[in-house]
Amino acid sequence: MKNLITFHAILLLAIVSSCKKDNPTQNISTEAKKAEILGVRDSVSYTIDGKTYIANNEGTFTSGGNQGVNQKVVYNNNGTMLNWDIVGDKDSVLFYRGNLITSNTAYFQIFFAKKFNKKDLNGPNFYTPSRADVLKLYTGDQRYAEDFGRENAQNGIAILVSADNKSFSSYGPLPLQMKTSLKPGFQNNSSFKVISFTQTDVGGYNLEAKFSATVVDEFNENPKKLENGYLRLYVR
Repeated sequence: MKNLITFHAILLLAIVSSCKKDNPTQNISTEAKKAEILGVRDSVSYTIDGKTYIANNEGTFTSGGNQGVNQKVVYNNNGTMLNWDIVGDKDSVLFYRGNLITSNTAYFQIFFAKKFNKKDLNGPNFYTPSRADVLKLYTGDQRYAEDFGRENAQNGIAILVSADNKSFSSYGPLPLQMKTSLKPGFQNNSSFKVISFTQTDVGGYNLEAKFSATVVDEFNENPKKLENGYLRLYVR
C-alpha cells in the first residue's frame, strides 16, 4: 500500500509539472511590466582630420524659426554695396528646428529645414507647421541644404560644428551679399541617414542617425571632410 501511495504522489507531481510547462505564465505570480521607453540623452560624435569630437551634455538647447525663401540681394543705389535689401518669395517661408549639443571640446548644432506656403501654416507672426509636418522633418534619408541661411531654395539638413576651436558648416557661411566660392552639389558625396525614429512613453521621439559631410570654415570656405558622424536626439 505504501508503494502505491508513493506511486500516486509521483504521478500527481508529474502532471502538475507538465501543466506548468504547458502554461508558463502560471509560473509567475506577477508578470514584469514592459520596459518603459524613455527619451534619450542628446549626444553626438564626429571625426575631422582624424580627431574624434564628442558632446553629450544635459540640457541641450532646442530652437525654431523662420527664414525667407528663394532669397536674393537687391541693390537700391546704382548697384553699389551702400544700399541693398534681401528679398524673397512673399508667400513662402523656410521653417526650421534646431538642436545644440556642446562639450568642453565640441560644439554641434543641427537644423532640420523645409519650405512651406504660408497659407498652410499657423501664423502670422511666427509661422509653424502642424505637429505631423514637424515630425516629417526628422524621418527618412536627408539631403544637405547647401544654401541654408543664404538663398534658402533647398530643403534639408544643415550643421555647424567645431574642430580645434574653429567653426565649420555644411553650408555657405558667408552673408548673401558676399560671393561664395562653393559650387552647387558640393555635398553630393555626403549623407545623413536616419536609422531609427521611435516614439517614447514620455511624449516625444528618439532619433538615431549616421552622417558624413563636407564642412567649410567660416572665413575662407576651405573644405574638410566630416566622417563617422553619429547622432542621438530626443525630439520633443
